[in-house]
Amino acid sequence: MAKVAKREDSAHTKSAILDAAEKLFADQGFDGAGIMEIAKTANVPKSLIYYYFESKEEILKELLNRFIQNVIKMKYEMAEGFEPPETLTKDGIVKMLQYGYQFFTDRYKMFKIIFQESLKNVFIENFLLNIQISQDESIDYFKKAGMEVDEKDLKLGHFFLIAMPFMMFTLHKDKWCEMNDYDPDEAREKFIDLLGDISALVMSRAVKQID
Repeated sequence: MAKVAKREDSAHTKSAILDAAEKLFADQGFDGAGIMEIAKTANVPKSLIYYYFESKEEILKELLNRFIQNVIKMKYEMAEGFEPPETLTKDGIVKMLQYGYQFFTDRYKMFKIIFQESLKNVFIENFLLNIQISQDESIDYFKKAGMEVDEKDLKLGHFFLIAMPFMMFTLHKDKWCEMNDYDPDEAREKFIDLLGDISALVMSRAVKQID
């Protein structure tokens, strides 16, 4: 029983460190946030951070790994909870995008870190450009229904016409709406509807029903 409690305490402490680092990396940038400040924000001794992580770089890698696991979980939930691919409609696509929007919003800090650091960190840039998890899941989603998929076209459209605009909208919506006197809720609804049209076009070009 004591061992179980100890493992739970250890997991809680590690999670608190990661949460603190995520907040500071998003607010101050990876270079601007120090180990001492992470320890203070997580309310743990500095030495405890080095017990769990060898360096600040390792903390960032663990954050990216946690993010990927969340993406995988989200894609499986979407595949199980929405219309089957062979009968997917524009309304079904919009529902998926609404679900995805909530996922993006809940992980705003992580997306901000990835975009900020991708401009100056080759490892993060490669992580962003090679993040095939969600794209591969989309391909499997259609293939399991016996549909023919042009993988290159689907990956290209998914990354540059769906995922990237989605991330940018999540990151900049509030500031853009403030500058343009636009209601944020209305902007979200219209953006998702427009992205639904784009998504339908990408899918119609890259995915074919096998007769």
